[in-house]
Amino acid sequence: MKPEKKSGKSRKISIPAIPPMRLWRRIVLYLLTAVCVALSLIEVTFQCFPYAAGMLFYVLAAITLMVSCYYFIINIRRDIREIIKPAIAANRYTNMVAEDYRLRTILFAVPGMMSNIIFAVFNGVVAVISHSAWLGTLAAYYILLSLMRSGVVMQERRLSRIRNEKERMKKELRVYRRNSVMFLFLAVVLAGAVILLVHFQGGKSYPGYTIYAVAAYTFYKIILSTIQVLKVGKRKSPLLTITRRIGYIDACVSILMLQTAMFASFAGGQEDFMLLMNAATGAVVCVMVLGLGIQGICYCRKQTGGKENGSYPCG
Repeated sequence: MKPEKKSGKSRKISIPAIPPMRLWRRIVLYLLTAVCVALSLIEVTFQCFPYAAGMLFYVLAAITLMVSCYYFIINIRRDIREIIKPAIAANRYTNMVAEDYRLRTILFAVPGMMSNIIFAVFNGVVAVISHSAWLGTLAAYYILLSLMRSGVVMQERRLSRIRNEKERMKKELRVYRRNSVMFLFLAVVLAGAVILLVHFQGGKSYPGYTIYAVAAYTFYKIILSTIQVLKVGKRKSPLLTITRRIGYIDACVSILMLQTAMFASFAGGQEDFMLLMNAATGAVVCVMVLGLGIQGICYCRKQTGGKENGSYPCG
């Protein structure tokens, strides 16, 4: 018998999925989350626990809240599939959006683009009136984000008319590379915002109990954007991938903004701890944005063999 030849193809590494959880276990998880969040809020408000215990409550609250939001989103999506989806399928237009992943991705990017434009104008006007460098950096961040999202939406309108798959992939790679380069500028802007946040001024605050609604929405946003980034890789579309990455970066920056608001509301008298956590979270976000930009540029060069003249996708 002839010995079997080893295949040169590398096996794909499968990422294990988070296991499903029964209803009673989810209830226990939600109760545990409520206890951890309550203890962390008590600590930052009254400082009645040892430092190590306070840090432990803070970490446990973040972890349990993330896991709880994940299972909540998964179950909501299951209910949508079982209850709402039949009603959507009954209408021609809603069914077209539901069935066409590409159309749905671009369509849902439009509200994010509009909100980024509104935030850019608002922060820019307030920055000029109040002479705030912090709000100026936020305005620059939202300007870059709105430019990237609007560029993707406009390019999709042009690419949808191209029937040649190879030609469309070339143009998608151009969009992918252009936005990856803009990620580098975005990382610089965010680094400036973090420096101002730590050493000079900055941060957000929300009145009363609205901060809890903002926290719930922010965790929902980061979990949903993470799921979308993982799922879009199966589509093999550079344009859809960069669209999801822009949304993921927006969600990660929202986590940083939420953290500053939480500290402003509950961490009175703990300035050193606030500065440390804001610097750490801000550094992680900046490095992540920078890494996504570098990875995108390297991926594009790999797809084109490193050739950058006008006849290649990333030229």
